[in-house]
Amino acid sequence: MTEMMAKWDVKVLGGLGGVLLALAAVFLWRDLHMPVEALLILAAVATLALGFLAVPRGGLLIFPIAVLATSVTGGLWYAATKQPLLLVGLALTFIASVIMLPRSLRRGDTQLERIRDVLVWFGLTAATIATSWTFYFHFLTLGVAEDHIARRLVLTLGWLVIGVVLVFLGRKRGAPVIRDAGFCFVAISVGKTLLYDTAHLDGSLRVAGLAAAGALMLGTAWLSARSTPATPRSS
Repeated sequence: MTEMMAKWDVKVLGGLGGVLLALAAVFLWRDLHMPVEALLILAAVATLALGFLAVPRGGLLIFPIAVLATSVTGGLWYAATKQPLLLVGLALTFIASVIMLPRSLRRGDTQLERIRDVLVWFGLTAATIATSWTFYFHFLTLGVAEDHIARRLVLTLGWLVIGVVLVFLGRKRGAPVIRDAGFCFVAISVGKTLLYDTAHLDGSLRVAGLAAAGALMLGTAWLSARSTPATPRSS
């Protein structure tokens, strides 16, 4: 009975706290004339706070869902408006996505924990891609820092390297969700190579970028083949 009352106390107090924070965000924007982009910062701060709270077992998915939703929302919002204030919210969301990783490294056996692990790793993927792309675009494309044509390959190769590392980490730990997150990075970097880099690079840089990406993929395939144990033949 006492445990049930404690659970209801957590739900009631947590729900009221969330409602009050939402009202504070609305009035912060309306009464103090804060830019609407500040709402993403508030959402990121609330998400970051969830990482330090001990939530009941039924609330295992709240934190990773918040990270995933804030990452996707922030990335699409920046793509539509190019407002630099959104970078703050995305940076905080990326920090939150890193904080939640240790929870997934403690592998669970229940269905709820497996769903949590999927959301954790894909939340990290979304946060990393959204944050790295927006900072790259703001500082190297909009002229805040000097733009050089060779730097356009940095993001592609960076995503590709992260993807390869996660694929090998997932294979080593026997965690398909980590491997799948790595393949997401690989797929996005290959898509950027084919759809963007080949159109915006020319001459030796285009050749170098395609060759580097191709060599990395072939090297990964070769190492994967060598690390795969041979299946014994049946007599």
